[in-house]
Amino acid sequence: MKLGAQELIEMHEVLNESVSMIEHYAMYLNVCQDPELRRILDRQQRHMIDSYNAKVNMSQNQGMDITGIPRPAMGTGTAGISMEGRPEYGTRAAVRTDALVLNDRAIASGAMIFHRCGAVKSTNAALVCTDPQLRNFLSTAAKSCIEMAFELSQYMSFKGWRPAGMAQPHLMAQAQQTYQTQTGH
Repeated sequence: MKLGAQELIEMHEVLNESVSMIEHYAMYLNVCQDPELRRILDRQQRHMIDSYNAKVNMSQNQGMDITGIPRPAMGTGTAGISMEGRPEYGTRAAVRTDALVLNDRAIASGAMIFHRCGAVKSTNAALVCTDPQLRNFLSTAAKSCIEMAFELSQYMSFKGWRPAGMAQPHLMAQAQQTYQTQTGH
């Protein structure tokens, strides 16, 4: 079965995002200090590479021409990312855009955000798929991103970098009072 135009566009976006995630992970692994975070990132990057290869194979099986699809640049130490000639962004007061080295908190946060975005992108692509096999494949990819984001969220909570506490009782009561079950017509 050939892919529809929307499916083709969505798969191209999913593959581009996968390449970006893999390359960022290569950079993260080069500067990560915490051995536990390094193990998480290494395992997740291997999974992402396997997932990328499966996406490429699935796309080929669906008749997609993948000659123009980007491939991850691996093994260069910085994943092919050059810091020279980078653009200047806004003010430097709140966010350091000149940082050449990321700390472990920024690495974990960036990796988690990538997976959250990956879950949304894969879900959105699955929602427009007419091919059931491809739709199921993308749904599984979204679930995988959710699990990896959760793993990083737990790591960050353990390190004290992400709130992990329970909501205050008065907020819980207020939320419960806001929504009530409805009966019949």
